[in-house]
Amino acid sequence: MFYIFLLGPAGSGKSTLAAALYDWLLSNDIDTIIVNLDPGVDWLPYKPDVDARDYVTVEDVMEKYNLGPNGAIIAATDLLAVDAEKIKDEIESLKADYAIVDTPGQLELFAFRSAGEHLSKTLVSGGGALSLFLVDIVFASKPSSLVSMLLLSYSVRFRLLLPQVLVLSKCDMVDERTVDYIVHLIENPAELLNAISNELKGMYRQLSESICRLLDDIGYDIEVVPTSAVKGKGLDILYSIAQRISAGGEDYVTYY
Repeated sequence: MFYIFLLGPAGSGKSTLAAALYDWLLSNDIDTIIVNLDPGVDWLPYKPDVDARDYVTVEDVMEKYNLGPNGAIIAATDLLAVDAEKIKDEIESLKADYAIVDTPGQLELFAFRSAGEHLSKTLVSGGGALSLFLVDIVFASKPSSLVSMLLLSYSVRFRLLLPQVLVLSKCDMVDERTVDYIVHLIENPAELLNAISNELKGMYRQLSESICRLLDDIGYDIEVVPTSAVKGKGLDILYSIAQRISAGGEDYVTYY
C-alpha cells in the first residue's frame, strides 16, 4: 500500500483536496481508501474508511481529563499515537493500492510533535509514501508569504523524511497568470530574491533574502503542482507523481 499524506497550515484546503483526490482516484478505477487522522474535526467532506475519532475524540478527552480545547487536541493526538499499530492494521486490512491520509488541521500537532512522527513512521513501515504540502495560493501571492511557506514546507520535509510535493491549493481563486508567476518564483530562486527585495525593506528584507539563499544553498529541489479541488485541476499530475515514487523512481528510492 502506498500512502499519500496531506499536510499544511490550517485553512490550506487539506480535507477538501483529500476528498477531491479520493473521488478522482476512485472514478479512474484505482483502489483507494481515505483516512482521517484528526481526532478533533467536526465535519469532513468525505466519509473516511478509517477514522481517528473511532479511537479517540477531543470531546471525550476534554471530559475525561478536564482539559480545555487546546490541551485536549494535543492529548488526543498523543493518545492516537498509542494506537498507531491498530490503525495501521485497520488500514492494511482494507488491502487498497493507495491510502490518502488527511492530517490534523493544526500542522504542528502532526509535523512537530513526536506523536505525528510516530504515526507516520508506523503507517509507512514496510511500504512507500508521499507527502503533499499544501500552500494556499492566495496567501502565497505575496513573495514574503511565499518564502515563509517554503521554509515551513522544508521544515516539515526534514521532520518527516518523506518525499514531498509542494501543492498550490485553491488555484481557481486566482487567474492563470498569477499561478504561473508563483510557480516561476518557486522554481527560480533568483527571481524570488528579486521580488522580495522589491516588496520589503530593512531587516525584514534581509531576513527573507537570507531564507531564500538558505533554500537555494540546501538545494530546494521540489516539484510544484497547482491544484483546484473545485475544478479537479492537477489531480492527474499528483497521481502520476505518486505512481512514479511508488514504482521506486531513481530520484526517490532512497527515501524508503
